[in-house]
Amino acid sequence: MVTGLSPARAATTGMSDLGELLDLTRPGLARVAEELAAGDGAGAATELKAYYAGRSGIEYPGTGGEGGGDATADELAAGIFRFGTVTRDFYDDAAERIDVDWADTWGGTDSAPGSAQVLMSDFAFMSTLTSAYLKESDPQKRAAYASAWMHISLDFFADNPSWPQNRNLSGGKRLTQLVTAFSVFRTEPSIDANDLVAYLSGVHATTDRLATVLQIHVGNNWYVSMARAIYVTAVYLPEFTASFGWEPFAVRSVERFLRAWVKGDGVYREPTFNYQAYVADLINTMIGVADANGRTLPHGIVRSADWIADALFATRQPNLETALVGDSPNTDAGESAIRRTGERNSWSDFTWVASGRTEGTVPTLSSTVFPISYAVQRSGWDADAQYMLINNQNSSYTASHRHPDDLSLVMAAYGRPLIVDPGAADYSATPTNDWMRRTTEAHNTIEVDGQPQPAGLPRSTSLWRSNAGLDIYRGKTQAYRPIAHDRVVYFVKPGFWVVSDDLTGDTGAHDYRQLWHFPGDPVTVDPNTNIATVGFDTVPGAAPVAGVQLVPVAQPGADLTSSVHKNGVVRVGEQVLTNVDYLSYDWSATGATGVDTVVVPGKAGAAPSVSASRIELPQVDHSVASAMEIDLPKATGRFYLSREAIPSSRQFGDAATDAGTAYLERADKGGGLTRYALTQGSSLVDAGGTVIKASGVVSDVSVELQGATAQISLGDPFTGTLSINAPKARTVKINGTPTAFTRTGDLVTVSSKAAFALKPLLNEEFTDASLDSTVYDFNGSLGGWTPVQGSWMLGGTQPDRQLAQTSSTDTQSLAVQQDAPDDVVMTADIVPGTRNQTTATTGLAFRYHDSRNHYRADVVSTSGGAKLQLVKVYNATSTLLAETELPINADSAHTLTVTAVGKHLTATVGSTSVSADDTQLPTGGAAASTNGRAAAFDNITMKEGLDQANWRGIAGKASVTSGQLKLTPTDGRAHVLADSTLPSRFSETCDYAAQATVTINGSAGTAGISLRDTSDSYGYRIHIGKTSNRTQYASIVREAHASGPVTVGTVSLSNPLTGPVELGAAIHSDRITVTLNGVQILEGRDTVVRSGGVGLYASTESTFENVAVAGSCERQRVRPSVPGAGPQ
Repeated sequence: MVTGLSPARAATTGMSDLGELLDLTRPGLARVAEELAAGDGAGAATELKAYYAGRSGIEYPGTGGEGGGDATADELAAGIFRFGTVTRDFYDDAAERIDVDWADTWGGTDSAPGSAQVLMSDFAFMSTLTSAYLKESDPQKRAAYASAWMHISLDFFADNPSWPQNRNLSGGKRLTQLVTAFSVFRTEPSIDANDLVAYLSGVHATTDRLATVLQIHVGNNWYVSMARAIYVTAVYLPEFTASFGWEPFAVRSVERFLRAWVKGDGVYREPTFNYQAYVADLINTMIGVADANGRTLPHGIVRSADWIADALFATRQPNLETALVGDSPNTDAGESAIRRTGERNSWSDFTWVASGRTEGTVPTLSSTVFPISYAVQRSGWDADAQYMLINNQNSSYTASHRHPDDLSLVMAAYGRPLIVDPGAADYSATPTNDWMRRTTEAHNTIEVDGQPQPAGLPRSTSLWRSNAGLDIYRGKTQAYRPIAHDRVVYFVKPGFWVVSDDLTGDTGAHDYRQLWHFPGDPVTVDPNTNIATVGFDTVPGAAPVAGVQLVPVAQPGADLTSSVHKNGVVRVGEQVLTNVDYLSYDWSATGATGVDTVVVPGKAGAAPSVSASRIELPQVDHSVASAMEIDLPKATGRFYLSREAIPSSRQFGDAATDAGTAYLERADKGGGLTRYALTQGSSLVDAGGTVIKASGVVSDVSVELQGATAQISLGDPFTGTLSINAPKARTVKINGTPTAFTRTGDLVTVSSKAAFALKPLLNEEFTDASLDSTVYDFNGSLGGWTPVQGSWMLGGTQPDRQLAQTSSTDTQSLAVQQDAPDDVVMTADIVPGTRNQTTATTGLAFRYHDSRNHYRADVVSTSGGAKLQLVKVYNATSTLLAETELPINADSAHTLTVTAVGKHLTATVGSTSVSADDTQLPTGGAAASTNGRAAAFDNITMKEGLDQANWRGIAGKASVTSGQLKLTPTDGRAHVLADSTLPSRFSETCDYAAQATVTINGSAGTAGISLRDTSDSYGYRIHIGKTSNRTQYASIVREAHASGPVTVGTVSLSNPLTGPVELGAAIHSDRITVTLNGVQILEGRDTVVRSGGVGLYASTESTFENVAVAGSCERQRVRPSVPGAGPQ
């Protein structure tokens, strides 16, 4: 916690810039201050050099890594820079110094310079010098490296006092290099003291500029990169007076960014693994600097880094590389993030992945879904495992790093990637780069009318099921509106995939292409069947490799042709391969259409013999259902898919089912069944004989017959009896556990009972005592309130002192307290003082980041009387959110109360209030504020609006009193999230049971419990409600951004809901149950949202009491901390 007043800047007439920059009251800078006071600037510089050479207690971890570029440290010391094949010698022999031409185009042009120009501006080469310095023992060489560091840096400062907006990212990267290099070279004896002062001035100017421009980059990784740089500067150089403000500003900015841009499924919004990994790496740098210096960042920041790493971990290919989705040129992207998260949480499976299988333990995570982003189907984690990534990232991000690749696929098996995303080469606007990054043709999805998918249109997930024998994903993109592309990916696990594409929504004629890309393997297509063979032994004289066969099954009206294109481009590792084969299946159709494709990977050697044919479903459109027979090398499979919300009973060939999907596989030559499966059904029959019969609807079941053992796999819970065809079975296992069974002929029958074990997570009684409260009476000290603008002091006399602002000049004056809850109720007694103008204000700032970014409640004196205003200051621009007239004299003493819970903001004086909703600044500190007048502040009370250890406001008005949480909607819904119930990993399914006493106070509306909740647009909403027609009901609604809202179930109630009721909600995998006063009233099943926390919400004024939550996903909650907490 920061305490006491930070002394005023030691800037007086005639004092050097050094005095302007540094907090000279710091004990270690006393001799610097003495020299400056004596007017000896050179002496002050010498003392500052000595101070930094001997400074201890402030650490900078992680120095000495590899540098960017190809020049050696000795070459850099001689002024020689190399990037790839381009070399520049920037040593000025006449001046005997390095003089870099920072505008050099490095082989490009002024309008399109070579990529090295940006890398130079980034100072990417600097780590080469620092690493060499740390390894070198020769004092002369060390001095040469340090001299190069200093001269190159000062040269940049001199030549580039400013830079354009599009180079702000370079500014952030450069600042980090400047601070890192300073941490290494600061002890070098040969440094000139005056150069050191100039260097620090340049670092200060760079930091100040980045802090000024940061908010214009809030939408992408630039923002975090720049904030990271500001943060490491503030922590490592606390001697700067401005560091007191920079540090919390950077922390609150990153916290705000992550609240906004980590999606409900825990995935960061930029739809490319490279930049998801980069953001996690930036946060981890901040965490490392914080840990090394006794600081604790807010838990939400650390948790976000772990969530991003979890998504990177869960999507790893069998070779442990990342799939090159979006602008992803780096196959190792995410490795560092996974490693850091594994170390931080002692997650040995993360360590196993990050270490390349040399440490830790093999992951147990199987296939998984992040429903707003992507799904992964995998057979295991061994190097030869089968893997499919379905990329369908719904995101508000529409900028350059996003590719037009909705529903694109990446597949690997038998030790190598087989279907690949081309990734990215670099960002220069060449035909090759533009094709890779800007066309749908370059991705493994459906292209319509030869056009790329436009950005910003909805993508959704509607189905996910997984067990040991099958995975099924269903998603949709509306990129080609009014055409909707619905893609189902069914994994016969392990074995092969069926990809079913359905295109509906337009009655017109269109051209379609289903596209496939490979890692440089030649493509051979059988012109009679359109079956494509890729890899295997198709290259004469080359060693056979693992490969894939694609078997398309056209639907009526789709006259499919195959085309092998020779001008493809794909990144494989560090190489960008050009003029490689890629495949398209082309057809034209009027109205709805579709195609099903069997994707069969194979081991190195001869390609397998695979074919498929459509099973006719008379008078049934492809958009309703489809079926096919698949001839495999040693078996014959039959696959059935219904796209109906409630599947109909239907025959497909000799088989029949009432399921959403069904699969049967028989051994060759009329052999018996070897495996079979269904989802969302209860019956599967073949040739008149029962294959599966269940006592109720089974979410998913797969059966594999292995000799005398029948392996039954269930993913989602099932309670009831299950009969399966297993004529030879003497042992039956359910999910690997032997199970008792009975036999009737070829059928064996087992009983299954769903059960789940939960541990208590939260028992909330909403007592006033649970809310932390701090009163600042200023009797003896300022209690941590720190002046940043204005003339502040302790006013009054004992025993009644105040925080006093004595100036009446026309400027904003602020005294800041960083230790403030995010959801806060703040009250202050304010006595206005002298003013020299008609319009003047006193007030309280809250959610304070810095003087350029905060909310403020002001009591304003005007010529027409007093007004109460709510103001937002964002990026130094003030916006009036709300105002009203006050029935008091603005010069009279008054008590001002501010409430900020979630996005709802309220200011109150007496019985007069104003309120507004705003989401731009969700966290921050507090400040006393005046403008144009003096004032005294006393008895400033800051109380949690919600218990920060457990809860966070999302929407609407929320207040805790007398054992109740009261929610009042302000814009359709009031909503709070039990932050302490959020999971550590979104890749794992989290089950919950929650209970609350709920009272709906309004005459109509809903109130309820959210399960797997993360935001106002993600989770299952389980509520009771009253209508204006005096009827009552209960409902389950799924929200998942574009994958909702979807009503999962609803039921009428006889309970009038006129008083308190006990509402219970539980979710076990896909099964959601609702109880009212202890009696189950509703059950529903939904497969999409698999992880999240627990929340409470209401669409009309309602109260909640005695909330109890139990869950399956354990996690440790770290209480929020004050940015900057730690040694000063």
